[in-house]
Amino acid sequence: MKIKERRQKIVDFVNDWGNLSVGFLAKKFNVSEMTIYRDLNELESEKLLIKTSGGAIRINESLVHSESSFSKRLKNHNQEKKAIAKKAVEYISNGDSIIIDGGTTSFALVKEINKTDLKELTILTNNIIVQLELIKNQNVEVIAIGGIARQGSYSTVGEIAENVIKDMQVDKIFVTSKGISSDGGIFDPHLSEGKIKSLLLERARKKILVVDSNKFGIFGFYKFANVSDFDVVIIDSKIQDEHLESLRKLDINLEIVSVSSR
Repeated sequence: MKIKERRQKIVDFVNDWGNLSVGFLAKKFNVSEMTIYRDLNELESEKLLIKTSGGAIRINESLVHSESSFSKRLKNHNQEKKAIAKKAVEYISNGDSIIIDGGTTSFALVKEINKTDLKELTILTNNIIVQLELIKNQNVEVIAIGGIARQGSYSTVGEIAENVIKDMQVDKIFVTSKGISSDGGIFDPHLSEGKIKSLLLERARKKILVVDSNKFGIFGFYKFANVSDFDVVIIDSKIQDEHLESLRKLDINLEIVSVSSR
């Protein structure tokens, strides 16, 4: 991996999780801790993160780098997200009722849905950006899950959202994640969003995880599910062998979409 690419990923990880240790980053990128310290020094000089004695923390949440910012994350791993979204659409049929959670892979999915001729879909979502994209489609009835709107993700959370969700039952759910640990735990760095995801999962008969390979090997604050909870897992072909081997040991339908390694 080139230095520039590694440093960009370090910024993405720190922005997503809030803080990470040098040890974790060194293991993640298979480099020495000294190399990570040099990376952090450079990234701090560029005002992309704040270096601490044992790692790094993200810039104050009021700034543009907060939570890696939805608009910025849309550009990251875009090829992988598009490929995953195209495969995910194959699991949708006319007349389906669907939950789509917040996330940039979810946004890629709704973009693909709008390109199809699927009809009579009912889609529930707690993401404002996803709602705005879906409302363009006359073949989709959009149910907006209200609540407290989070600035970094544009998702709604809290008691209002939870009360809406508890009365719903749908055919399928498409879930994204900020991180998947080596033992198959699925995480979100924010308690409020993780809790909503866990509640949404309870309301669907078929559960589909859509996640790019960059999320594997990362753990975080709130574990909202396990990979084994899902009927289908759609990932891209850039996934590392060790993570792929772990997934193949589970009793799930694993879909690997081909993506160029360029």
